Amino acid sequence: MNPGRSTNTPTPLNWLNIIQRGGTDDWKGLYQLCREAGMARQVAAILPQRDPDLLASARLWKFLIEDLHPEMKIDLNETQRNTGI
Repeated sequence: MNPGRSTNTPTPLNWLNIIQRGGTDDWKGLYQLCREAGMARQVAAILPQRDPDLLASARLWKFLIEDLHPEMKIDLNETQRNTGI
């Protein structure tokens, strides 16, 4: 996985990097963090900015977050084909 591109404090871009390019252990750790609703909201908010070519991983995380927190509905704006970041 690519190292974080920010300070020592994880940011939503770190979570997106994990979602798009992380390994199994990275995903397991992020999933545990997403059990907390505030963290899940941060991850959900960054998902629409995914790389258009890596939509499958964003779809999976959309499902995982909505399964953990049924009150959250995530719109990935799948018709967006421009790079979000």
